[in-house]
Amino acid sequence: MMRLTIFILSFLLLFSACSQKIYNTPDVPGFQTSDYEPLAINARKLVIIQNWKMPAVEPFKEHLIQPNPASVLSEWASNTLQPAGSSGELTLDIRKASIIVTDIQQADSLANQFKDNQQKRIEVEMAGQLMWIQPVTSQTGFLDARSISSTTVAESSTTAEFDAAVQETILAVLAGFERKLREEIENLNGMLLR
Repeated sequence: MMRLTIFILSFLLLFSACSQKIYNTPDVPGFQTSDYEPLAINARKLVIIQNWKMPAVEPFKEHLIQPNPASVLSEWASNTLQPAGSSGELTLDIRKASIIVTDIQQADSLANQFKDNQQKRIEVEMAGQLMWIQPVTSQTGFLDARSISSTTVAESSTTAEFDAAVQETILAVLAGFERKLREEIENLNGMLLR
């Protein structure tokens, strides 16, 4: 009986040792204003309106993430959209800045119990409207931008790896939002001071 117990414990120890993974702490990316070239806008001031209210209910998680998408978008606008005119107003209306984290359904098979399956899906979305009013030249512009991206994280991911995946997804969405808005700003006659 003693030999059987030792054999079973050795067998379990062998399998638990094989499943251990050495984790390197991932670098959590952060928003860097230097990654985005400033735009000199023909307006006297910039106004940022946060029309997106965090629901703070499942599956929305932006109230738990720092920095959240709304603060990243506000910081991007403050540093990239530079008012450089003598009159006019530029308004960024943030309509959506959400993070949705959902569980991925797993198949209930024995083979899946020994795999490192994807456990959570992270989806980030940013949407907003840029309104430009230049009263001296009677010019106006309404530009819409929306960007969405998602990624998944494995069951074995650590909290640091999860945080890194969230921040990478936020930055990917911001890059898409910025690319779309920058293209529209450059195509609108009179908005950009060159």
